[in-house]
Amino acid sequence: MGSRESEYTLKRWKAHSGSWWHRKHGYQGSLGNFGRVEVETPVRIRGNRYVTEIRGKSVPFVAFCGWQYGGKPSLVFGELTVAGEIVPVQRDRWALSRQGRALRFEVDGRAYRYYAPSRRHRHRALAREGVGVEIVTRRPRRGEGKSATVSVRGPADAMDVALAVLLCGVNTRNLTPGGAVRTFLYRVFPFL
Repeated sequence: MGSRESEYTLKRWKAHSGSWWHRKHGYQGSLGNFGRVEVETPVRIRGNRYVTEIRGKSVPFVAFCGWQYGGKPSLVFGELTVAGEIVPVQRDRWALSRQGRALRFEVDGRAYRYYAPSRRHRHRALAREGVGVEIVTRRPRRGEGKSATVSVRGPADAMDVALAVLLCGVNTRNLTPGGAVRTFLYRVFPFL
């Protein structure tokens, strides 16, 4: 079990070889007792879908596959894989509130909710329902540095942390109503 409240910093990285559109990128660094981790996207490309994975000796294998958007998999046709098993994910894409638009899933009897705690589309939180675990990730905007902050609150374990950090490598704009509108407009009018 992790400590009650901890904060970690992961450095952003990107490969400098390969085509610009398929260039690999992600985050890496130490998560204290949870060890060193690396998030990479796209690990694989399946047609128009990208796969993001997290790797580390002390965290379980977790991956996310979704329709490519902005160099990452998006929540559209999203598929979460935990230890080789596909985990169904649900969200109400028509909801008007951030809580209503949350991504919900269950892993080994644990109910999770991944949501936008604020209007800023780069701030996200993963809550394990009923036990007081919340992991907040804050990713930088372009030009604001090269790191992501991971704040762990409550008795989180390696599974909780792996899921939250993996989702830093997923385009989750659709979790806010404004982000969903912007994503729709960019898909319909890509020249904007």
